[in-house]
Amino acid sequence: MNLPKILHATRWLNLLEVDGWVFASRRRPGDPQRIDAVNIIAWHRQHPGEALCRLVVIEEFRKPVGRWEFSLPAGLLEEAESVANCGTRELKEETGLEVISVDHTSGETFSSAGLSDETHAFIAVQCRGVPNLKPGVGGERIRVHLLGQQACAALLEENRQGKAAISARLWPILVNLAHAGSFAQSKVAP
Repeated sequence: MNLPKILHATRWLNLLEVDGWVFASRRRPGDPQRIDAVNIIAWHRQHPGEALCRLVVIEEFRKPVGRWEFSLPAGLLEEAESVANCGTRELKEETGLEVISVDHTSGETFSSAGLSDETHAFIAVQCRGVPNLKPGVGGERIRVHLLGQQACAALLEENRQGKAAISARLWPILVNLAHAGSFAQSKVAP
């Protein structure tokens, strides 16, 4: 594959072209391939050892779509930062919650390989604490939700009715929780 040509560059995103294919990238041509962002599947337990948990979901105003979107907490990796450290930092920034254990991490995944070369990793964590009432940094507009099985089903129904936008990374998790009450060996409250 030829080295991509920069069509337009900004601080956080570049528009590149290679062999007639135009795509968005967080990297510049020649930068090493790496994981760009981390998606956090966070299981909240109010008390240590509690059997049932709630899924941590954020609702964030997203300018590209001009509306609020329900999604997993997530963020960009800083230089030389590990997936676990990024997930811990981003969960604290976006929700105010504290990671108490890391259960799983993925390798590299892609969000939309036809549009972007952006890579993600997933991290599943256990967390505790009380969500911040005004979470986020740098002007982010975020609301934090702790969802049990019924709340997951209700959010999916709002989405079907066109009343709630849901991230493609969150939707399959919500379906599992709404129908089975569990996901990746974590059982949620009713």
